[in-house]
Amino acid sequence: MTKEVVEYVEPMETCGRARKASRSRDIFSALEDRADEVNGGLTNGLQSMKEQLRDYVSESLDSIENKLIDKDDTLEAMMTTLKEEIAELKCELTIYKAALGNGRLADTPKPKEFKGTRSARDV
Repeated sequence: MTKEVVEYVEPMETCGRARKASRSRDIFSALEDRADEVNGGLTNGLQSMKEQLRDYVSESLDSIENKLIDKDDTLEAMMTTLKEEIAELKCELTIYKAALGNGRLADTPKPKEFKGTRSARDV
């Protein structure tokens, strides 16, 4: 990125020191112009980078938002399924409570009373 100073400024026709000062001013002026160009380029570069960063952040936020929306929908579906299952279990529990409230579900045979002795051979 080297630029040459295209303009050539005629040095003033003076005695030794004044001529040297004039050249120094010309070189200094050219350097100032070049510095202004570099600063302008940096400013444009920074603006461009800011815009790129802003676009990247915006795209990232949109992507994250879409992912969260999908997960939210999935969680809502799971919640609906769980609520339905809980309702079914509550119905079953009500049925079981009603059955137990009426007594036993079925008559079970009662053990017979032991009468007499037992032989080890029978066991």
